[in-house]
Amino acid sequence: MISHLQRLQKYYRTSKYGYSFLLWGSKHFGFYPIDKNIPESEAQKLMQDLIAKKLKITNKDIVLDAGCGRGVVSTYLAKRYKCSVKGIDLIEFELKMADSLARELNVSKSVEFYSMDYSNMKFKNNSFDCLYTMETLSHSINIRKTLRELYRVLKKNGRIALFEYTIADDKEFSSYEMKMLETVAYSSAMDGLKSFRHNQFQNILKEVGFKNIKVEDITGNTAPSIYRLRRYLILPYYLFVKPFSLQKRYPNATAAIEFTKMGEKGLVRYNVFTATK
Repeated sequence: MISHLQRLQKYYRTSKYGYSFLLWGSKHFGFYPIDKNIPESEAQKLMQDLIAKKLKITNKDIVLDAGCGRGVVSTYLAKRYKCSVKGIDLIEFELKMADSLARELNVSKSVEFYSMDYSNMKFKNNSFDCLYTMETLSHSINIRKTLRELYRVLKKNGRIALFEYTIADDKEFSSYEMKMLETVAYSSAMDGLKSFRHNQFQNILKEVGFKNIKVEDITGNTAPSIYRLRRYLILPYYLFVKPFSLQKRYPNATAAIEFTKMGEKGLVRYNVFTATK
């Protein structure tokens, strides 16, 4: 049976060009101020600035990017906010791209990238002033273990910001919606997705030991990003993916169409969770 890591590696290999051409190498949606029409590239920068705002990043902070991908966010924060960032990921080709980007942006002295699992890090206790995840925590196969590990490496009074999805209870999904949810989750190795429930995930943070927990639903601010992807992918989805039942092979196209409809019904949300140690 194919392992979680193998599914994760396969997902990012097959999604490589989609992320490059549609999101310029990033893995996150943009943040759109309500009722303001701006380019996606600007919205992505605003989302990255929102991380800095939620974490209250200063130029003295050592920041952990847990699931750094190609280093788009890490390098942006280091360059704009003059902080030190350590990014970790399990996808080797993306880490090489991250190193390349750091050199290109002249931030190699303040950004370091490591091949490391965020559920089993090699960093010492109390290493970081703050940390964030950007749509990556759902890849965890054991959310509580991962959160305990994030808690361990955070300094006392350290800050976290988790930009993640939540979903409704199973009973609120139709059988077709649940099938699509599980198909996308399996194919994209989001094994932890079902741990992220509306109005419940913050209880897991509290159980682990985090305090001052706040939740902000920013689904409305990310909607233009989601609809942008939908416009690109709707035709191939309905002409090719859905008629031939290829959702498992094309999880991003499936998510762009099926998750958008679920989001309109409130079944899927995009949230920012903040807390301190």
